[in-house]
Amino acid sequence: MVLFFFSHAGGSAKSYVSFKRFLPKDTTVIPMELSGRFTRMSEPLLDNVADCIADLIEKHSEEISGEYALFGHSMGTVLVTEFIRQTKAKGLPQPCHIFLSGKNPPDEDVHCFENVETASDEEIVSFFTANSLSAATPAPPDDALVKILNRILATDVRMAERYKASPDDVKFDCDITVIYGTEDPLMQNVDMSSWGRFTDGKCSLYPFSGDHFYFQQHKEEVCNIIKEKLHV
Repeated sequence: MVLFFFSHAGGSAKSYVSFKRFLPKDTTVIPMELSGRFTRMSEPLLDNVADCIADLIEKHSEEISGEYALFGHSMGTVLVTEFIRQTKAKGLPQPCHIFLSGKNPPDEDVHCFENVETASDEEIVSFFTANSLSAATPAPPDDALVKILNRILATDVRMAERYKASPDDVKFDCDITVIYGTEDPLMQNVDMSSWGRFTDGKCSLYPFSGDHFYFQQHKEEVCNIIKEKLHV
């Protein structure tokens, strides 16, 4: 079983490799790192979802085969949705299961900003920091690096907020599992069961105590759900 992880805005997909500690040893965990971010910092900083996914499909073309599943958190759910749209259009094998975490479906009008295009990088970073929407990592001492990381976060937020897709645009061919934190400020007015409209299969809901990064204290429990759904 191959499990692809798609990251939240401003985060590195590499951080999700930590899930592997609670998964079977024969599960292959692949972080889908976007161009221009973290381990791919030397590459162009792509600023729209479609280009990011086209790049990832090309980069991981040999691994998108056989039995695989997808896990996307926050912005990662947007990336997963576009991944399905593009792989279906290309006639590529589809996942056996999809895990969607911490974000509303991409056809619902739930946004952090009234107009993300007019929000400055500083305003976006301040909003995410004030609402505990950034993963808790020590601030780097290098001011230049801080600016780079803030630019990545702002770029990710803008492209995630721009993205729109309805069940008419993309439909998942497999069962899905939706997971979220009950104290997540972004989820307070969201019916997460509405993700069920995007699949003809089953949609299972799993709320956990905690905020946007609820899984930091529930990682083993989340991995138990993954193992149950994937029968591994």
